[in-house]
Amino acid sequence: MKYLFAEEKEWRKSGKEGKVDNLYFCAFILALFNLPETVWLFFEAKNIDFDSGIGFDGEYLVSAGIKECYQYLETADNPKKTELLKYIGETEESCIYSQEDIDDWKEHKKSYFKCYKFPIQDELYFLYSTNERELFLKKLPEWIDQERAWTYNELSLYRTYANYADDKVLEIEAFKLTLEKNDKDFLIEDYNKQLAELYVEIGENAKALEILESIINGTDNRNIVRDCVEQLCRIIIRTNSSSDEIAKQSYHIIKVEHKKYSSFFPMVDGLIKNVTEIMGEGKMTAHNNNLPKAGRKWWQRLFGSE
Repeated sequence: MKYLFAEEKEWRKSGKEGKVDNLYFCAFILALFNLPETVWLFFEAKNIDFDSGIGFDGEYLVSAGIKECYQYLETADNPKKTELLKYIGETEESCIYSQEDIDDWKEHKKSYFKCYKFPIQDELYFLYSTNERELFLKKLPEWIDQERAWTYNELSLYRTYANYADDKVLEIEAFKLTLEKNDKDFLIEDYNKQLAELYVEIGENAKALEILESIINGTDNRNIVRDCVEQLCRIIIRTNSSSDEIAKQSYHIIKVEHKKYSSFFPMVDGLIKNVTEIMGEGKMTAHNNNLPKAGRKWWQRLFGSE
Protein backbone atom coordinates (compact mmCIF):
# COMPACT_ATOMS: atom_id res chain seq x y z
CA MET A 1 0.00 0.00 0.00
CA LYS A 2 2.95 2.32 0.66
CA TYR A 3 4.04 1.75 -2.93
CA LEU A 4 0.62 2.68 -4.36
CA PHE A 5 0.44 5.79 -2.19
CA ALA A 6 3.96 6.80 -3.22
CA GLU A 7 3.01 6.40 -6.90
CA GLU A 8 -0.10 8.53 -6.46
CA LYS A 9 1.96 11.10 -4.59
CA GLU A 10 4.43 11.32 -7.47
CA TRP A 11 1.54 11.69 -9.90
CA ARG A 12 0.24 14.60 -7.84
CA LYS A 13 3.67 16.24 -7.90
CA SER A 14 3.79 15.95 -11.69
CA GLY A 15 0.74 18.18 -12.07
CA LYS A 16 -0.94 15.78 -14.50
CA GLU A 17 -4.71 15.80 -14.87
CA GLY A 18 -6.74 13.12 -13.13
CA LYS A 19 -8.86 12.35 -10.09
CA VAL A 20 -7.15 13.40 -6.88
CA ASP A 21 -9.51 11.08 -4.95
CA ASN A 22 -7.24 8.20 -5.91
CA LEU A 23 -4.45 9.81 -3.89
CA TYR A 24 -6.78 10.36 -0.95
CA PHE A 25 -8.14 6.82 -1.16
CA CYS A 26 -4.64 5.30 -1.13
CA ALA A 27 -3.77 7.54 1.82
CA PHE A 28 -6.83 6.39 3.71
CA ILE A 29 -6.15 2.68 3.13
CA LEU A 30 -2.59 3.26 4.36
CA ALA A 31 -3.96 5.11 7.39
CA LEU A 32 -6.04 2.07 8.36
CA PHE A 33 -2.80 0.18 9.14
CA ASN A 34 -2.22 2.61 12.04
CA LEU A 35 1.52 2.93 11.43
CA PRO A 36 2.87 6.11 13.12
CA GLU A 37 5.90 6.24 10.80
CA THR A 38 3.64 6.96 7.80
CA VAL A 39 3.27 10.48 9.18
CA TRP A 40 6.26 11.56 7.06
CA LEU A 41 4.64 10.29 3.85
CA PHE A 42 1.41 12.08 4.73
CA PHE A 43 3.21 15.28 5.69
CA GLU A 44 5.04 15.28 2.39
CA ALA A 45 1.76 14.80 0.52
CA LYS A 46 0.16 17.67 2.39
CA ASN A 47 3.02 19.96 1.38
CA ILE A 48 3.18 19.15 -2.33
CA ASP A 49 1.48 22.40 -3.30
CA PHE A 50 -1.20 24.86 -2.23
CA ASP A 51 -4.07 22.60 -3.33
CA SER A 52 -2.66 19.66 -1.39
CA GLY A 53 -2.22 21.87 1.64
CA ILE A 54 -5.94 22.55 1.60
CA GLY A 55 -7.30 19.26 0.23
CA PHE A 56 -5.17 16.66 1.99
CA ASP A 57 -6.75 16.22 5.42
CA GLY A 58 -4.55 17.12 8.38
CA GLU A 59 -6.12 14.21 10.26
CA TYR A 60 -3.93 11.84 8.25
CA LEU A 61 -0.93 13.10 10.21
CA VAL A 62 -2.20 11.59 13.45
CA SER A 63 -4.42 8.89 11.98
CA ALA A 64 -2.46 6.14 13.75
CA GLY A 65 -3.75 7.54 17.05
CA ILE A 66 -2.90 10.72 18.96
CA LYS A 67 -1.03 8.97 21.77
CA GLU A 68 0.78 6.56 19.46
CA CYS A 69 1.93 9.33 17.11
CA TYR A 70 3.40 11.49 19.85
CA GLN A 71 5.13 8.50 21.43
CA TYR A 72 6.70 7.75 18.05
CA LEU A 73 7.72 11.39 17.51
CA GLU A 74 9.56 11.51 20.86
CA THR A 75 12.35 9.36 19.44
CA ALA A 76 11.88 9.94 15.70
CA ASP A 77 14.71 11.66 13.85
CA ASN A 78 13.49 13.52 10.76
CA PRO A 79 14.43 16.97 9.38
CA LYS A 80 10.72 17.79 9.09
CA LYS A 81 9.97 17.02 12.73
CA THR A 82 10.02 20.64 13.96
CA GLU A 83 7.79 21.76 11.08
CA LEU A 84 5.38 18.88 11.69
CA LEU A 85 5.06 19.60 15.42
CA LYS A 86 4.51 23.26 14.67
CA TYR A 87 1.53 22.20 12.57
CA ILE A 88 -0.11 19.52 14.73
CA GLY A 89 0.95 20.84 18.16
CA GLU A 90 4.13 20.49 20.17
CA THR A 91 2.70 17.97 22.64
CA GLU A 92 -0.08 15.43 22.87
CA GLU A 93 -2.01 17.82 25.14
CA SER A 94 -1.72 20.71 22.66
CA CYS A 95 -2.55 18.65 19.56
CA ILE A 96 -5.02 20.41 17.26
CA TYR A 97 -7.00 17.14 17.05
CA SER A 98 -8.53 14.95 19.73
CA GLN A 99 -8.78 11.17 19.48
CA GLU A 100 -12.55 11.61 19.12
CA ASP A 101 -11.90 13.88 16.12
CA ILE A 102 -9.76 11.20 14.50
CA ASP A 103 -12.27 8.42 15.18
CA ASP A 104 -15.13 10.48 13.71
CA TRP A 105 -12.98 11.40 10.72
CA LYS A 106 -12.20 7.75 10.00
CA GLU A 107 -15.89 6.83 10.07
CA HIS A 108 -16.66 9.68 7.70
CA LYS A 109 -13.91 8.54 5.33
CA LYS A 110 -15.20 4.99 5.38
CA SER A 111 -18.57 6.31 4.27
CA TYR A 112 -17.01 8.63 1.68
CA PHE A 113 -15.03 5.81 0.07
CA LYS A 114 -17.78 3.20 0.33
CA CYS A 115 -18.05 3.09 -3.48
CA TYR A 116 -14.74 1.16 -3.53
CA LYS A 117 -15.95 -1.49 -1.08
CA PHE A 118 -16.90 -4.93 -2.38
CA PRO A 119 -19.49 -5.96 -3.26
CA ILE A 120 -19.89 -2.77 -5.33
CA GLN A 121 -23.24 -1.21 -4.44
CA ASP A 122 -23.29 1.54 -7.07
CA GLU A 123 -21.63 0.39 -10.28
CA LEU A 124 -21.93 3.70 -12.13
CA TYR A 125 -20.49 5.76 -9.30
CA PHE A 126 -17.65 3.25 -9.00
CA LEU A 127 -16.89 3.62 -12.72
CA TYR A 128 -17.01 7.41 -12.38
CA SER A 129 -14.76 7.36 -9.31
CA THR A 130 -12.18 5.11 -10.97
CA ASN A 131 -12.31 7.10 -14.25
CA GLU A 132 -13.40 4.07 -16.28
CA ARG A 133 -14.90 6.43 -18.83
CA GLU A 134 -15.67 3.99 -21.65
CA LEU A 135 -17.64 1.64 -19.40
CA PHE A 136 -19.22 4.59 -17.63
CA LEU A 137 -20.63 6.03 -20.88
CA LYS A 138 -22.14 2.65 -21.77
CA LYS A 139 -23.87 2.35 -18.40
CA LEU A 140 -25.03 5.98 -18.08
CA PRO A 141 -28.21 5.77 -20.27
CA GLU A 142 -29.40 2.77 -18.26
CA TRP A 143 -28.90 4.71 -15.00
CA ILE A 144 -30.79 7.75 -16.32
CA ASP A 145 -33.74 5.65 -17.54
CA GLN A 146 -34.30 3.94 -14.18
CA GLU A 147 -37.68 4.53 -12.57
CA ARG A 148 -37.09 6.76 -9.55
CA ALA A 149 -38.48 9.71 -7.63
CA TRP A 150 -35.26 11.69 -8.26
CA THR A 151 -33.95 12.65 -4.87
CA TYR A 152 -31.75 15.70 -4.29
CA ASN A 153 -28.63 13.49 -4.27
CA GLU A 154 -29.67 11.68 -7.46
CA LEU A 155 -30.22 14.98 -9.25
CA SER A 156 -26.81 16.15 -8.09
CA LEU A 157 -25.26 12.95 -9.46
CA TYR A 158 -27.13 13.41 -12.75
CA ARG A 159 -25.57 16.86 -13.22
CA THR A 160 -22.14 15.53 -12.20
CA TYR A 161 -22.38 12.55 -14.56
CA ALA A 162 -23.53 14.70 -17.49
CA ASN A 163 -20.60 17.05 -16.92
CA TYR A 164 -18.19 14.11 -16.71
CA ALA A 165 -19.63 12.74 -19.96
CA ASP A 166 -18.86 16.14 -21.54
CA ASP A 167 -22.37 16.19 -23.00
CA LYS A 168 -23.85 19.71 -22.94
CA VAL A 169 -27.27 18.56 -24.13
CA LEU A 170 -27.39 15.97 -21.36
CA GLU A 171 -26.28 18.61 -18.85
CA ILE A 172 -29.18 20.78 -19.97
CA GLU A 173 -31.60 17.91 -19.45
CA ALA A 174 -30.12 17.35 -15.98
CA PHE A 175 -30.60 20.99 -15.00
CA LYS A 176 -34.12 21.11 -16.46
CA LEU A 177 -35.05 18.05 -14.43
CA THR A 178 -33.40 19.56 -11.36
CA LEU A 179 -35.52 22.70 -11.72
CA GLU A 180 -38.63 20.60 -12.23
CA LYS A 181 -37.99 18.51 -9.11
CA ASN A 182 -36.31 21.21 -7.04
CA ASP A 183 -37.82 21.86 -3.61
CA LYS A 184 -35.00 24.11 -2.40
CA ASP A 185 -36.04 27.58 -3.54
CA PHE A 186 -32.76 29.24 -2.61
CA LEU A 187 -30.99 27.27 -5.36
CA ILE A 188 -33.39 28.09 -8.21
CA GLU A 189 -31.51 31.18 -9.38
CA ASP A 190 -28.20 29.34 -9.41
CA TYR A 191 -29.62 26.40 -11.37
CA ASN A 192 -31.22 28.77 -13.87
CA LYS A 193 -27.97 30.69 -14.33
CA GLN A 194 -26.08 27.47 -15.03
CA LEU A 195 -28.81 26.34 -17.43
CA ALA A 196 -28.61 29.65 -19.30
CA GLU A 197 -24.83 29.35 -19.52
CA LEU A 198 -25.19 25.90 -21.08
CA TYR A 199 -27.67 27.26 -23.62
CA VAL A 200 -25.14 29.96 -24.54
CA GLU A 201 -22.45 27.32 -25.01
CA ILE A 202 -24.54 25.32 -27.49
CA GLY A 203 -25.84 28.40 -29.30
CA GLU A 204 -29.42 28.32 -28.02
CA ASN A 205 -29.30 32.06 -27.48
CA ALA A 206 -33.04 32.73 -27.42
CA LYS A 207 -33.55 30.26 -24.57
CA ALA A 208 -30.56 31.67 -22.71
CA LEU A 209 -31.85 35.23 -23.12
CA GLU A 210 -35.28 34.29 -21.81
CA ILE A 211 -33.82 32.78 -18.65
CA LEU A 212 -31.29 35.56 -18.05
CA GLU A 213 -33.88 38.31 -18.52
CA SER A 214 -36.21 36.56 -16.08
CA ILE A 215 -33.48 36.27 -13.46
CA ILE A 216 -32.49 39.94 -13.80
CA ASN A 217 -36.09 41.10 -13.56
CA GLY A 218 -36.55 39.11 -10.36
CA THR A 219 -33.54 40.26 -8.37
CA ASP A 220 -31.78 43.31 -6.98
CA ASN A 221 -28.66 41.31 -6.16
CA ARG A 222 -25.74 42.99 -7.93
CA ASN A 223 -23.67 39.79 -8.08
CA ILE A 224 -26.49 37.81 -9.69
CA VAL A 225 -27.08 40.60 -12.21
CA ARG A 226 -23.33 40.68 -12.93
CA ASP A 227 -23.27 36.96 -13.70
CA CYS A 228 -26.27 37.33 -16.01
CA VAL A 229 -24.74 40.33 -17.78
CA GLU A 230 -21.61 38.26 -18.35
CA GLN A 231 -23.64 35.61 -20.19
CA LEU A 232 -25.51 38.26 -22.19
CA CYS A 233 -22.14 39.61 -23.28
CA ARG A 234 -21.08 36.13 -24.33
CA ILE A 235 -24.22 35.80 -26.46
CA ILE A 236 -23.25 38.96 -28.36
CA ILE A 237 -19.59 37.98 -28.66
CA ARG A 238 -20.49 34.54 -30.02
CA THR A 239 -23.04 36.04 -32.41
CA ASN A 240 -20.63 38.83 -33.42
CA SER A 241 -23.35 40.69 -35.30
CA SER A 242 -24.97 44.03 -34.55
CA SER A 243 -28.02 43.10 -36.64
CA ASP A 244 -28.92 39.90 -34.79
CA GLU A 245 -32.21 40.36 -32.89
CA ILE A 246 -31.11 38.31 -29.86
CA ALA A 247 -27.89 40.30 -29.71
CA LYS A 248 -29.87 43.56 -29.86
CA GLN A 249 -32.17 42.48 -27.02
CA SER A 250 -29.20 41.30 -24.97
CA TYR A 251 -27.40 44.60 -25.52
CA HIS A 252 -30.44 46.58 -24.45
CA ILE A 253 -30.56 44.72 -21.13
CA ILE A 254 -26.82 45.20 -20.65
CA LYS A 255 -27.17 48.95 -21.17
CA VAL A 256 -30.05 49.20 -18.69
CA GLU A 257 -28.17 47.26 -16.01
CA HIS A 258 -24.93 49.11 -16.70
CA LYS A 259 -26.72 52.42 -16.22
CA LYS A 260 -28.18 51.13 -12.96
CA TYR A 261 -24.96 49.72 -11.47
CA SER A 262 -22.24 51.72 -13.30
CA SER A 263 -19.72 48.86 -13.12
CA PHE A 264 -19.57 45.23 -12.08
CA PHE A 265 -16.16 43.56 -12.11
CA PRO A 266 -13.05 44.15 -14.28
CA MET A 267 -13.58 41.03 -16.36
CA VAL A 268 -17.29 41.70 -16.93
CA ASP A 269 -16.69 45.40 -17.57
CA GLY A 270 -14.11 44.37 -20.16
CA LEU A 271 -16.71 42.18 -21.88
CA ILE A 272 -19.12 45.13 -21.90
CA LYS A 273 -16.49 47.17 -23.71
CA ASN A 274 -16.09 44.40 -26.29
CA VAL A 275 -19.82 44.08 -26.97
CA THR A 276 -20.17 47.86 -27.24
CA GLU A 277 -17.66 47.75 -30.08
CA ILE A 278 -19.46 44.81 -31.72
CA MET A 279 -22.78 46.63 -31.58
CA GLY A 280 -21.14 49.60 -33.29
CA GLU A 281 -21.79 52.15 -30.56
CA GLY A 282 -19.49 54.58 -28.79
CA LYS A 283 -18.15 53.89 -25.33
CA MET A 284 -20.92 53.13 -22.88
CA THR A 285 -21.06 56.07 -20.48
CA ALA A 286 -19.59 55.21 -17.13
CA HIS A 287 -21.35 56.78 -14.18
CA ASN A 288 -18.04 57.06 -12.45
CA ASN A 289 -19.00 60.08 -10.40
CA ASN A 290 -20.63 57.53 -8.10
CA LEU A 291 -17.31 55.74 -7.68
CA PRO A 292 -14.54 56.49 -5.21
CA LYS A 293 -11.62 58.45 -6.64
CA ALA A 294 -9.53 55.29 -7.03
CA GLY A 295 -12.45 53.59 -8.77
CA ARG A 296 -12.84 56.49 -11.22
CA LYS A 297 -9.16 56.29 -12.13
CA TRP A 298 -9.42 52.52 -12.66
CA TRP A 299 -12.47 52.97 -14.89
CA GLN A 300 -10.71 55.62 -16.98
CA ARG A 301 -7.71 53.34 -17.48
CA LEU A 302 -9.98 50.54 -18.66
CA PHE A 303 -12.42 52.49 -20.84
CA GLY A 304 -10.78 55.89 -21.31
CA SER A 305 -12.05 59.22 -19.95
CA GLU A 306 -15.61 60.28 -20.55
